[in-house]
Amino acid sequence: MSVTTSPDGIIYSPDILTVANVVDADVTVTNSATLVDVPDLTIPIGKRERILFRYTLFYTTTASGDLKYRVEIPASPTLYRLAIKSIDPGGTHAQSVITAEADGTVTATSGTDGLLELRGVLVNAGTEGEVKFQFAQNTATSAESAIIRRGSFLEFRRF
Repeated sequence: MSVTTSPDGIIYSPDILTVANVVDADVTVTNSATLVDVPDLTIPIGKRERILFRYTLFYTTTASGDLKYRVEIPASPTLYRLAIKSIDPGGTHAQSVITAEADGTVTATSGTDGLLELRGVLVNAGTEGEVKFQFAQNTATSAESAIIRRGSFLEFRRF
C-alpha cells in the first residue's frame, strides 16, 4: 500500500477499499422512529479529508415498522454523494442517488429480511467529525423490531 501525505498533514492511501468494521452483534430498535447509531459503522474524518465508503447492511424489518436510515456526516461538506440500493426477499429493488444528508426508508413489501448497500464519496470542509450509519423503525411499532444484522460491514479509504 502506498501512502501520501499532503502539505496539511492529511494521509491518503490510494488503494482498494478496506473492510474497516464488521457488526459483531445484531443492533435492534423496537417501538422507536428515533435514529440510533450503529457504533461499529462509524468513520472518523478530519478537516478537508476525502473518503470513499461502502456500507453492506443486512437487515430485518416488518411491513408495519419498515426501516428508516441515515448516513450522518459533518456539516457543510464540499462534496457529498450517496448511491443507494436496496433489495428485499420479494425481489423488490430500489436505487437512488442523493447529494445531501437525508433520511432514507426501506419498505418491507414481502418477507422481512433484506440487503441495503450504500456507496458514497465525501469531501469534507472545515469541520472534523464522523460519518455514522443510523437507523430506526420508520413507524414505531411495539410488537416488532428493525434490526441491523451481525455480519453487516463498512469499507472505506481516504484519497
